[in-house]
Amino acid sequence: LVLIAKRVKDMYLTLSGLISPKSDVKLRNMSGPIGIVNHLSLFAKIGFKKLLWFVVFVNVNLAILNLLPVPVLDGGHMVFATIEKLRGKPLPIAFLERTQILFVALIFSFMLYVTFFDVRRIFPF
Repeated sequence: LVLIAKRVKDMYLTLSGLISPKSDVKLRNMSGPIGIVNHLSLFAKIGFKKLLWFVVFVNVNLAILNLLPVPVLDGGHMVFATIEKLRGKPLPIAFLERTQILFVALIFSFMLYVTFFDVRRIFPF
């Protein structure tokens, strides 16, 4: 439980650092799927305990990210459900579709961006 609370705080600091121009936290310093697999292999070489710790770390961070109020994620679905409950009627399907498509495109763009820097870090050329 203490680890999860610390991860939530770290996630908040990272996300707020990403939007602050004064911060040295940059998207290019984050890791995507390729970087995570690379780190998995590094932790596997160190030992099972470290590997297990890293897997738990990644899972907790993904769970926290999933709760962000971004339309494609579970947190976004909770926001839409709350809005619908407060309005007393469903949100227009066209609005939901456009919003979901936009955020899927943004998330995939983000993944491609961080993957590009993962590849450059792992295979410098």
